[in-house]
Amino acid sequence: MRTIVFSAAAALAACAASENAPRIDPATWEAALGTTIEDEWQGGEHRAFDFWIGEWQANWRPQAEGSLQHADEGTHTRHFVFPILGGKALVELAEQRGAAEGSPSGRGFSIRYFDPARERWVMAQHWPGPKFDGIAFADQLVGFERHGRMQMYSVDTRKREDGGHDHRRYNFSDVADGRFRWDGSNTRDVGKSWTTWQVVEFDRMAPIPPLGAAGAALPFVYKELLCQDKPHGALDGLEGVWEGVVATSTGSAPARFSAGRLLDGCAIAGVFARDGHREFAAWSYSPSFGLWTQLRLDDRPGTTHRYLVSEAAEPGAEFVEAPDLAIRDDMTAFLDPANFDTAAGLRRTVFREFAGTRLVIAEEARDAPEDAWSEIAVYSLTRR
Repeated sequence: MRTIVFSAAAALAACAASENAPRIDPATWEAALGTTIEDEWQGGEHRAFDFWIGEWQANWRPQAEGSLQHADEGTHTRHFVFPILGGKALVELAEQRGAAEGSPSGRGFSIRYFDPARERWVMAQHWPGPKFDGIAFADQLVGFERHGRMQMYSVDTRKREDGGHDHRRYNFSDVADGRFRWDGSNTRDVGKSWTTWQVVEFDRMAPIPPLGAAGAALPFVYKELLCQDKPHGALDGLEGVWEGVVATSTGSAPARFSAGRLLDGCAIAGVFARDGHREFAAWSYSPSFGLWTQLRLDDRPGTTHRYLVSEAAEPGAEFVEAPDLAIRDDMTAFLDPANFDTAAGLRRTVFREFAGTRLVIAEEARDAPEDAWSEIAVYSLTRR
């Protein structure tokens, strides 16, 4: 594996050499995230979740006490759902509605995409609220569409008292023009019986409204009333648009990183853009893990999401891949402590410089766990 020799002087030279190169200039989040569905992702299984694209209001109906029916009204939420990475994936942003003025309310994020190798949809989510900081993008499900119903499954994230796990099922059904139903259920006996704990009815309000300027906070970040305790917020300095170059074994090219706060203060997310490709990244801290977790997904066909973890988020921090943290199937637990082990990781992200207007991020890899790390890309960026 070739190592890149890259210094500040080389970065300046590369910047000068690239002055006449085509500029990556996404001024909006739509352009930075890649919300236009490109030809490569048109049609087929990749578009099975497109019924959900838009702005929605949702009514979360709990089961009515002493009744076989669910309550007519429950908690209300608002959702934005839109494509990213040219249509490879869909992102959902959500907020709880009806909270008292000045009080924290829940936020939600999910990302999902179709994995051709498994012939399954894969989903990762992060839903922090006033009483729980969430588990930092690591909650996951896998599923498929059959007869107009999308079903997602996974081991439940919470262990039972006996040390075992329940299993979850998310059903997306009754899909019609501008509405659908979502059911959340659990089973304790591997699918012989299911308990439905929530019925949610979605009604489309409108197409997706503009997401704002690239580098600004993403929708549903208001007063940052969630995740106020340290070390939350340690990466908020990434917010903005960063320009410069990326150096690889084949040379250097213009690069850009657009990042914004997410989940009302609980996370930050962004997009690396280079060589006609994009890679989505999101970071959050989980007190449950005592770790920072980074989720990554690029726009190349066949690639899947991965997690990198770190005990710190500061200059010099190393986020190392935890390969067993990404969900494998609907029966294997993915949040066991052993799955956070990075010893077998083959990728890592290193924050070499992160202060003020200067950002240097190195992407490193190794062929085997016993090998030394080698640079595969170094971003040398300045805040625009």
